[in-house]
Order: sequence, then C-alpha cells, then structure tokens
Amino acid sequence: MLAYTLFDNEIHCVMDCKRDWPEIIEEIRNAFADQHERIWEASRAVISEEVRPVLIDENVALVSLIVTLHYLPVQRQLLPDASMYPWSSDHYYRSLNAPGWLDCGRALNQLCQTRHNRALRYASLMDAPHEHLIHLEQSDHETYLLFGRAALADKQIARAGLKEPERSESELQRLTDDAVKLISDRFGITSESLQDRHFRRQYQRLMPLVAWLLTQRQLNHETVANLLGEDDSIIPLWLRGISADHPQSLLDKLQSLWTPAPRTQPDDHAEAETSELPTESKHQEDNKQQEKESDTYAANQ
Repeated sequence: MLAYTLFDNEIHCVMDCKRDWPEIIEEIRNAFADQHERIWEASRAVISEEVRPVLIDENVALVSLIVTLHYLPVQRQLLPDASMYPWSSDHYYRSLNAPGWLDCGRALNQLCQTRHNRALRYASLMDAPHEHLIHLEQSDHETYLLFGRAALADKQIARAGLKEPERSESELQRLTDDAVKLISDRFGITSESLQDRHFRRQYQRLMPLVAWLLTQRQLNHETVANLLGEDDSIIPLWLRGISADHPQSLLDKLQSLWTPAPRTQPDDHAEAETSELPTESKHQEDNKQQEKESDTYAANQ
C-alpha cells in the first residue's frame, strides 16, 4: 500500500500489485466480509462489485496520483486543508512516521533524497496542488486506464498473455463443455437450459460459475468471453459477484469436482478414466447434495 483516502462509501488507494489486481481485490473483499461476520455475526458483502483499476507509470505519475487522492476531501469541500482529514495517508507523508504496511518512501524519494526535506517538499506540493492534480477518468490507452507511457500497458498486456497456456480450439471447447456440464449437472438442469439467455435470472446466476471454472484453468478474461459469447468487460463483473451469490461450500465442492479430462497419451487414457470414477457411496452422496442445491435454487427462483 502506497497511499489511501477513505470516504463513507468509497475506498481510494494506490497499491503495488505483484499479482493480477482481480485476485487482490477479491482477497480484500473476502477479508472485509469475514470481519463483518466476526463483528456482527452476519454474512454480508461489504465491498461492492464496482472497482475501477488505474494502471500508472510509477516514474511518471505516482506523485501526481497520490497528491490527487490526498486532495479529494478538499475537492469535495469536506474541509479547507488536506492535512485536517484523518481518513487518508496524508498525515503519514507529512510526519514520516508511517506504519510498516504503508510505503511512503516510493513517492517521497522522487521529491527529495533528504528525509527532512522530503516532508517539506510534499507539504509544499499539497499547499499548491492544482498543477499536479490529474483526472482519474482520463486515459490514453484503449485497454487500461493509464497515466504514463503507453508502452507500460502494452507490456502489461503481453505479460498477461504469457500466463495463459497454449491450447487448441478443440481443447478450449472441451474445457467449456466440461464446465457447462458440471454446473448443469450440479443444479439439475440441461446444458441447453443453462446457456439459454431467455432464462435471464438463471443465466446471470449460473453462467458466472462456468466462467469461474474456466479461469481456474488459467484462461484469461478475453478467452473466456469468446468461449461463452460474452463481452470481455462482463467477465470481471461476473467473477466479482460469485462470492456474494454462492456459498463458499459450493465453490469448494465445484473446485474439487472440476477435473476435465487431462491431456494424456492414448495408453494412459484408460487409467485416467478409471481413477476418476467415484465410489458408489460418494456417488449417492453427490446426488443428494445435487438435489438439495437444485431445490434451493428452485426456491430462489
């Protein structure tokens, strides 16, 4: 965490993400939900699905972005000076006594190398911030909201593409068919019914589970969207809403059952199929659980 500003219904923060940002946001969302359950003894999604990521070039725009975030309370006319707002990291940048989980040095080192002068230089920026403020809604890159060099976003896209294993069209289709069949079987409906957009409520509730299973096989959002015939901007929204729409016990069960036929040589095929056959008692237990989930879903409908 490099900086933050909090409002009643908003969290603005600057983070150095070593992993894909949807994973990190999901962990934060789950942590808030767990804390809410511990305090209020009730399960509830605290963080909404509306998340707007901004990719920045640290050497070009980090200081400006942090100044913009710290100045938001003044822009919203909550108080006359940013230093008076207690729910931001501004006071840590001025005092240089930041906690271990907040890294103020990354931005302050760009202002001045001397520890004492860094705080003075930051304070002077906040006294006249208008020339440093940026508009968070603007972007110069078609894929990412980006402040900095466009080459950074191109590099990010290339890096994301390298993470996805190469798969043939037939293998991608097989993965999709396996995921659709697993979800339709668990909820006691046909594959055709599951993919029928005319059953709008059922489609919006269950197809995100199919997308989630495909992402577990390291398929990126664009690939998943193409396989399901959806816009790639929909997939992140689907994935972020899964934890609110479905219990964790169901997700754990689906993940344990999500075993599409592996890529094997013909000689190994029989052994792989045999190892995946369930015992009779486990099969009966799964049928009972499937009937229970189907009844629950029908009641919700």
